[in-house]
Parts: sequence; structure tokens; C-alpha cells
Amino acid sequence: MNNLHSRTILLRSLLIGISCTAGFITLFFIASLSYLANLSSEQQHELVDYIEEVQSLYDDDGLQSMLTELDLESKPIWSKNQSIDRLSDHEAIFSITRGNTLLVGSEVDIPFEAKPTWSYLDFDNGHEIKVLAYSKVLEDTLLLKVAQPNSYETALASDVLVNVGMLSSFLIFIVAFLISYFASFRSQRTLLDIKKQMHVIANSPDSSRLSVESKSAMLRQLANCTNEMLDKISALHGTTKTMSTGIAHDLKTPLSRVANRLQSMRQDIGDTQAIELHINRASQDLNAVISTFNNLVRLSAIESGKHKQNFELFNLSELVIDLALSYDPVFEDSGRKLSHSTVDNVICFGDTDLLNQLLCNLLENALEYSSVDANVWIRLQSHTSGALLQVGDDGPGIHSDDQPHVFERFFRADVSRSKPGNGLGLSIVKAICDVHDAKLALLPNQTGAVFNIEIPVSSS
Repeated sequence: MNNLHSRTILLRSLLIGISCTAGFITLFFIASLSYLANLSSEQQHELVDYIEEVQSLYDDDGLQSMLTELDLESKPIWSKNQSIDRLSDHEAIFSITRGNTLLVGSEVDIPFEAKPTWSYLDFDNGHEIKVLAYSKVLEDTLLLKVAQPNSYETALASDVLVNVGMLSSFLIFIVAFLISYFASFRSQRTLLDIKKQMHVIANSPDSSRLSVESKSAMLRQLANCTNEMLDKISALHGTTKTMSTGIAHDLKTPLSRVANRLQSMRQDIGDTQAIELHINRASQDLNAVISTFNNLVRLSAIESGKHKQNFELFNLSELVIDLALSYDPVFEDSGRKLSHSTVDNVICFGDTDLLNQLLCNLLENALEYSSVDANVWIRLQSHTSGALLQVGDDGPGIHSDDQPHVFERFFRADVSRSKPGNGLGLSIVKAICDVHDAKLALLPNQTGAVFNIEIPVSSS
């Protein structure tokens, strides 16, 4: 972790350094461009002032004085090569024409510009030179044209700017390449580490998980999603193991009894009453097996969520009252008492058949496991998050050690193993609650088994 922290600090420092360097270079280029623009403006003003002085000489002292000032007295005509040499030495070239006839000056065709304008002079070898062109009419058809190259200061500043730009670009490229390589190397190393961990997880998927120490948020999210997927797979694997064990246990006993009954039938083949008894008992055991499979199919169908297609608005209060009235004689015959209290017009959005089965399972559970003279109740009342449905009895209840497992498939407490059942009733209740987004809880520290169900209700 310390090494990772040190590398993180180093990488952050490099990024800050690059940012500062890039900012400095940007400011340098802006300042340089501004400086070049000022030099160009100064050169234009200086050229205008110089030509004004030349015209004053011409007006005051004549053509000869102007030629002397323009360095045209000794060499009245400059060839193109001579003109190129002067321009290369940052000296201006001139031409004085009358009409289309060159009187003195450069043979180069200098463009006519009424005000100082930057343009390019083309030469026969394809060579171009950037110049500041300016023209001045001296008198009638006598025209003075000037082509001045970049000043020495401007050329020097341009060269420095180009060299600094190339050098800084090269340095930034090198540093960016190193950082990219460093980041790529770290990512590759992290991916190799993930690959090794995945091999370990493949051998022990229930106990091993990915651990990624990386600055990459994407890699961390990938590891978290993978771990969540592994947790779900492990939970599913555990459920499958539990279900397989439960099915094997619940089927072994009744099927063994059926096999014993068949063996007994062979022994009692001549005794009609004995044969009938064996058939009845074998039928009961086979019905228990069929019931287990039916409950498993029902549970899988509920958990798949396909029943949500049948959701509709219905009056939960009426359902509770009708079911309580239908079960009241059953409880009375068993020596127990069933009471109910409900608020009116609790409207829910759900599957009526599923919620009916939920209540039936809880009431059947109370019939099977409560004491003979127990008081059983159903209550439906308003709650902060919707409606609270409660089904409970006053004894003997569920042992505290068994309470965390009562909603697991095939779980049966020790005290209930002597009674018929397959341990799926409360699992179905839990699945129905989940598909309705209802919260199911077995209240602790109660005299009997008390189940609370918080059901969302419709505003309608």
C-alpha cells in the first residue's frame, strides 16, 4: 500500500509538472506572438516614416539626392540575385519606375501597395521571401516601390519561437509518452493480478474474492461488480445445495415407506384389509412427495416474478375478513380460537391469489404448530409505510436459535420433524412478500410465533 501511495504521489507530481510546463509554454507563445505583432507594427510605421523622408529629399534636392539615400547611385540597376542578397541581409530593395519602365532599382517585380502590406516575392527557383511592400507616387507617373524583409529582431524572435516550440513539443511528447507507458504498465500489471486472482477464485468461488489496489475507477468498479456477481453465485450455489439436501431428505423418508408398504403388500397378499391399509398409507406418502414437488414448482414460479403480470388493485381488508371467516370453523374444530381485526378499505396493488396463499400458509402453520388451546389472530392496520398485516399466536413459539432460519427452504425445527410437512410453507410466504416488495419479519421475544408483514398500499 505504501508503494502504491508513493507511486500515486509521483504520478500526481508528474502531471502537475506537465500542467505547469504546458501553461508556461502557452504563456510564452502568447507573449512571443504579441511581441512579434508589435515588431511588425513598428516596422510598418518606420517604413512609412522613412519613405516620407525620402520623398522630402526628392522634393527638396531632387532625384540625385534620393538615389544617394537609397544606395542606387553607384548601382542603378539591381539584378534578381543582388536583390535576393540584400533581402537575405535584412536590407530593403527599391525600384523607381515611370509607367512600366524601370528607371533605377531592383529588377524584381515589387507589388504595388498603397499602404504597408505583408506579401511574398516569387523568384524563378520557386523561392519565396516575405516582405513588407509599400508604394509612393513621387510625381505624375514617377513611382517609388519598396520591399522590406523582416527586421533582424523579428527574424531572430521568429527563429527562437520556432526552436522553443519544437523543443517544448518534443519534451512534452517524451514526458507524455513516459506517463502513458507508466500508466499502461500499471494497468497491465493490475490486469495480470486480476487474472491470477480469477484462477484462485475458480478453485474456491465461495471463499475468494477480487482485491484490486488501483487508481483506475473503472478497474475498481469491475472488481466490485465481479465480487457482487460471485456473492450472488455463491448464494445461489448454497441455495441449490440446501435444496438438493432438502429434496433428498424429504423424498427419502416417504419413498422408503412406500417401498416398505409394497414389500408388506407382497407379504399380506391374501389379507384384503391389510392390503387396503398399505395402499392408503402408500398413497399418503406419495401425496406428500407430490406436494413437495408442487410447492417447489410454486416457489420457483413466484420467485421468477411472472405473477407481476397479474397484479391489480384489490381490497386487502375484504380478503382478510373473508379468509378469517372461512378458517374460523377449522380453528374452532381444532380447539383453537381465531380472531381478526381490520381497518376498512385497505387498497393494495398485487396478486390476490398469492396474498391469499400467504395468509393460508401462515394460518396452516398456526394450526399445525400452535398449542391446542392457542389464541390465533389476524390484524390489518395502518402503518407509516403502508399497511401492517400481522398473523400470530400465543404459544409455544419458535426457539430463538431457529428463528433466523425459518424462511429457508426445507428448514424444519427439531420440534416439527415429527409432524407432516416439507419446510417450504414459510419459504413461499417469504417469496410472495418479496414479489410484492413487502417486508416480512418474525418478531423476537414473543410468547408465540408472530409474523409482521409491511405491505405497500395504493393511494387509490
